[in-house]
Amino acid sequence: MSPEGFAALSAVCVAIVGAGPAYLGLSRRVRGAVSDEGEATREAVAASVQSAVSRLEGRLDGMRDDIRDVREWQTSHTAEHLLIQHNRQIED
Repeated sequence: MSPEGFAALSAVCVAIVGAGPAYLGLSRRVRGAVSDEGEATREAVAASVQSAVSRLEGRLDGMRDDIRDVREWQTSHTAEHLLIQHNRQIED
Protein backbone atom coordinates (compact mmCIF):
# COMPACT_ATOMS: atom_id res chain seq x y z
CA MET A 1 0.00 0.00 0.00
CA SER A 2 1.26 3.44 -0.82
CA PRO A 3 2.14 6.02 1.86
CA GLU A 4 -0.88 8.08 0.81
CA GLY A 5 -3.12 5.02 1.30
CA PHE A 6 -1.71 4.48 4.82
CA ALA A 7 -2.22 8.14 5.59
CA ALA A 8 -5.84 7.99 4.40
CA LEU A 9 -6.50 4.78 6.36
CA SER A 10 -4.90 6.31 9.46
CA ALA A 11 -7.04 9.43 9.11
CA VAL A 12 -10.19 7.30 8.86
CA CYS A 13 -9.20 5.24 11.92
CA VAL A 14 -8.44 8.38 13.94
CA ALA A 15 -11.79 9.85 12.92
CA ILE A 16 -13.63 6.68 13.94
CA VAL A 17 -11.85 6.47 17.29
CA GLY A 18 -12.36 10.17 17.95
CA ALA A 19 -15.98 10.34 16.87
CA GLY A 20 -17.05 6.94 18.22
CA PRO A 21 -17.74 7.98 21.84
CA ALA A 22 -19.52 11.15 20.71
CA TYR A 23 -21.65 9.09 18.31
CA LEU A 24 -22.53 6.58 21.05
CA GLY A 25 -23.43 9.38 23.46
CA LEU A 26 -25.61 11.04 20.85
CA SER A 27 -27.21 7.71 20.06
CA ARG A 28 -28.11 7.23 23.74
CA ARG A 29 -29.57 10.75 23.96
CA VAL A 30 -31.60 10.20 20.82
CA ARG A 31 -32.93 6.91 22.18
CA GLY A 32 -33.84 8.69 25.41
CA ALA A 33 -35.60 11.46 23.49
CA VAL A 34 -37.47 8.90 21.38
CA SER A 35 -38.48 7.04 24.52
CA ASP A 36 -39.71 10.26 26.13
CA GLU A 37 -41.60 11.18 22.97
CA GLY A 38 -43.18 7.72 22.88
CA GLU A 39 -44.30 8.10 26.49
CA ALA A 40 -45.81 11.50 25.74
CA THR A 41 -47.63 10.05 22.74
CA ARG A 42 -49.01 7.16 24.78
CA GLU A 43 -50.23 9.57 27.47
CA ALA A 44 -51.88 11.83 24.87
CA VAL A 45 -53.61 8.89 23.19
CA ALA A 46 -54.81 7.53 26.55
CA ALA A 47 -56.21 10.95 27.51
CA SER A 48 -57.92 11.28 24.14
CA VAL A 49 -59.50 7.84 24.41
CA GLN A 50 -60.66 8.57 27.96
CA SER A 51 -62.21 11.84 26.80
CA ALA A 52 -64.03 10.08 23.96
CA VAL A 53 -65.31 7.39 26.33
CA SER A 54 -66.58 10.03 28.76
CA ARG A 55 -68.41 11.87 25.98
CA LEU A 56 -69.92 8.60 24.75
CA GLU A 57 -71.07 7.68 28.25
CA GLY A 58 -72.70 11.12 28.55
CA ARG A 59 -74.56 10.61 25.29
CA LEU A 60 -75.72 7.15 26.38
CA ASP A 61 -77.00 8.57 29.67
CA GLY A 62 -78.90 11.22 27.71
CA MET A 63 -80.42 8.57 25.47
CA ARG A 64 -81.47 6.53 28.51
CA ASP A 65 -83.23 9.59 29.93
CA ASP A 66 -84.97 10.21 26.60
CA ILE A 67 -86.10 6.58 26.40
CA ARG A 68 -87.38 6.73 29.98
CA ASP A 69 -89.38 9.89 29.15
CA VAL A 70 -90.87 8.29 26.05
CA ARG A 71 -91.87 5.17 27.99
CA GLU A 72 -93.53 7.27 30.69
CA TRP A 73 -95.43 9.21 28.01
CA GLN A 74 -96.49 5.96 26.31
CA THR A 75 -97.77 4.58 29.60
CA SER A 76 -99.83 7.68 30.36
CA HIS A 77 -101.08 7.89 26.77
CA THR A 78 -102.14 4.23 26.79
CA ALA A 79 -103.87 4.70 30.13
CA GLU A 80 -105.69 7.74 28.74
CA HIS A 81 -106.96 5.76 25.76
CA LEU A 82 -108.06 2.90 28.00
CA LEU A 83 -110.06 5.36 30.11
CA ILE A 84 -111.64 6.91 27.02
CA GLN A 85 -112.58 3.46 25.72
CA HIS A 86 -113.93 2.46 29.12
CA ASN A 87 -116.06 5.63 29.36
CA ARG A 88 -117.46 5.01 25.87
CA GLN A 89 -118.48 1.49 26.84
CA ILE A 90 -120.26 2.81 29.94
CA GLU A 91 -122.13 5.43 27.87
CA ASP A 92 -123.31 2.85 25.30
